Amino acid sequence: MRDDRAAWRNALIALGAAALCVAGLAIIVYVGVARDRLAPTPTPTPTPGLVAAIATPPGTAQTPLASVVGVVQDYEPGALIIVIAPRDGNVDQVIVPENLQVSWLDGTRASPMQIAVGQVLYAEGEMDPLGRLVARRIILTPVEATATPTIPPLPSPTASATGVPIAVGEWRGEYYDNVELSGEPPLVRGDSVLDFRWGEGPPAPGLPADGFSARWRGRWAFDEGGYRFYAYADNGIRVWADDRLVIDTWRDQEPTLTTADVYLEAGQRDLRVDYYHRRDEAIVRVWWDYRGLYPDWKGEYFSNPDLVGEPTVIRNDSELRFDWGPRSPAAGIPADRFSVRWTRTVQFEEGAYRFFARADDGVRVWVDQALVVDEWHESTPRTYVEHLWVDAGPRTVRVEFYENGGNAFVQVWWERIERFDHWMGAYYANPDAAGRPVFLRDDERLDFDWGEGSPGQGIPVDNFSARWTRTLAFEGGPYRFSASADDGVRLYVDGKLLIDQWREPAAGRHTADVTLSQGMHTIVVEYYDRAGNARLQIGWEALPTPTPTSTGAGTPESPTATATETPYPSPPATIPASSAG
Repeated sequence: MRDDRAAWRNALIALGAAALCVAGLAIIVYVGVARDRLAPTPTPTPTPGLVAAIATPPGTAQTPLASVVGVVQDYEPGALIIVIAPRDGNVDQVIVPENLQVSWLDGTRASPMQIAVGQVLYAEGEMDPLGRLVARRIILTPVEATATPTIPPLPSPTASATGVPIAVGEWRGEYYDNVELSGEPPLVRGDSVLDFRWGEGPPAPGLPADGFSARWRGRWAFDEGGYRFYAYADNGIRVWADDRLVIDTWRDQEPTLTTADVYLEAGQRDLRVDYYHRRDEAIVRVWWDYRGLYPDWKGEYFSNPDLVGEPTVIRNDSELRFDWGPRSPAAGIPADRFSVRWTRTVQFEEGAYRFFARADDGVRVWVDQALVVDEWHESTPRTYVEHLWVDAGPRTVRVEFYENGGNAFVQVWWERIERFDHWMGAYYANPDAAGRPVFLRDDERLDFDWGEGSPGQGIPVDNFSARWTRTLAFEGGPYRFSASADDGVRLYVDGKLLIDQWREPAAGRHTADVTLSQGMHTIVVEYYDRAGNARLQIGWEALPTPTPTSTGAGTPESPTATATETPYPSPPATIPASSAG
């Protein structure tokens, strides 16, 4: 009996021990799972790569992003994917989302519709499961007609003894243990390319990780033409071509891309780069692209006033601003009776533009196939102003000039209209105000008598139309609006049609009275000319306000209207539905 009780006691002890072991294991598993749930997930460290004109403000929280620099190989405007040949990074496809932020290298706004084959493109964003980069931001460099973008490969520097000679096609690097490039360099070596990302480490053993500088010298063979030099650095950098300082950002800065355009003659050119690093990550990269023999204006100079035959001189002109006086513009060209044709590709933002041409004698200006300025005649120095709506993208600008005798002078420039201080006038080459306007311009008054002529370059003398818009501040009270036109005219105030003479000819003066509250009111005027003379005149006046006799009040002051700026709009496309008829 005693043996049976002992056996049962031993069995119970073993069962209790097993239960304690199971409970202990459960607690360990629970604690491990809970710890994993509570511990923060490690954030991956982004791989440093070339970025264009990017500087994160100090103290800003950074979200790890992937990045790539490459040359666009295939892309159709509106497509979802950009195919690139990567030059920095290993991504060859970039996804274009709807809310993508796109800009040019100088910081101006761009759009995905302006991405073109041949551009050097920087993109940053997140990687998708297929290894494609879903872009948050893209920065573009313009496509040059003759450019072949080249970016040197990653460096494989070969350390050499001190006294490394300057060889053609290689950098001689002098590394200093201070930021002033002073004293004897502790390290001199040959570097095959200038592209380093040292991060927070030193550039070589024996040099500090912070507070160092370097100077590279090299000699390269260049073809004649224009070159765009790029310098990407954190911190300061300077670049010389021969004895010309072309890039100078000698200051503490976040990783920043700086560019400069230089025209070089054919032959070997000495290059020099100075760099210093103060603290944090050390990055430096320098390269260049060939932009062609005529990177600015290709000038073709003819020894006759008619632009016929082969040009006597062809050269690159940096700008169209010449005052030759009674002299010849180039060797082999006569001082009188010569002509010049200039062409170049210009990257335009979409918008309304005002073009200026000042010449003695004749001048013509085209944008693509649109003749903007047409003044092909003898003249003393005179300035011509014309307007054109330009779609976004690269456009070919062509300027022609001839000199008949006396002094020779020509200057051409343009500006984007950012605001309308008076009437925003949209002019159409049809009588229905349909489609895109040929141009927008700022018209001071609506008082025109074009006769049998055109209101502007690109508009026919008959069968054209226009729409003007302006917002004004009115004093409260009754007003009388008037319109006279040849042919049709309509006038709206705050969307209400007051005058409707949409016919030809709308002879006589037409009026309409309306009472306006004090404040801002929008006036829209539409006009078309079918044939013959073209004429339009719009005006208004404040009417006397009746004075109640019971109060004995005096005559009130006449209400006035004050003009305000019309904000820059999108181009009007069609007549509003409310005005059809």
